[in-house]
Amino acid sequence: MNGLTALVSGGGSGIGLCTAKMLLDEGANVVIAGRDTKKLKAAVAEINCSDGRLKYVSCDISREAHVNKLIGETINAFGSLHILVNNAGLFRMGSIFDMTEEDYDDVADVNLKGTWFMCKFGGKAIAEAGGGVIINVASLLGIRGATGYPTSAYSAAKGGVLALTRALAIELAPLRIRVNAVIPAIVNTPMLSSVGDDQVVQDILESSKKFHPLGRAGEPEDVARAILFLARSENSWISGAELPVDGGRSVL
Repeated sequence: MNGLTALVSGGGSGIGLCTAKMLLDEGANVVIAGRDTKKLKAAVAEINCSDGRLKYVSCDISREAHVNKLIGETINAFGSLHILVNNAGLFRMGSIFDMTEEDYDDVADVNLKGTWFMCKFGGKAIAEAGGGVIINVASLLGIRGATGYPTSAYSAAKGGVLALTRALAIELAPLRIRVNAVIPAIVNTPMLSSVGDDQVVQDILESSKKFHPLGRAGEPEDVARAILFLARSENSWISGAELPVDGGRSVL
């Protein structure tokens, strides 16, 4: 991936941070984006890339002007864009009867509308570079329900991400842009903290041993490796794919 440029949203922690590290290891230039500037700076310090191939940009992907600016700053930094990883997400669990309109809007704006904005402006930049790949991070909850996890808003948004992936795989193919998705199940990332306190998170991770046939929750590296696989140019005949990275859960 020497000479290629990748943009990873939600790159300050979890799956996004792991993906950024792997892309840098492959020789790519990388921009990580997110709303939390402090988290992005900490990620840059953790990666400790001293050759100028890593940049960060603060951005709220749910706002069109922010995304347009983000893509512009990526081009200004490295001249082009070839790999777009739409990883930024917002998880909010709750009964459909308890969630407010604001709750729904927050979840849909980040997970679906934000991904659409990133594909719109990022896809145009990739087309101008001669082609490349978009990888969307969806969720198992976008294709099936799970007992004990009332996630109607999140599930609807992530299901929309998969529909968007399929539609754009066709629409952008003439521009030599591949569009794929990964579908994780429960992954041990900071996003789990939005479900509850540390004890709740530990209970979820423990119960995941039974939830996943392979006997454990996922780690960020598990998903990042799948993203890297889809990003590789030698896999240039893969588009419209929805790759489960879920410890076998989707086949139950």
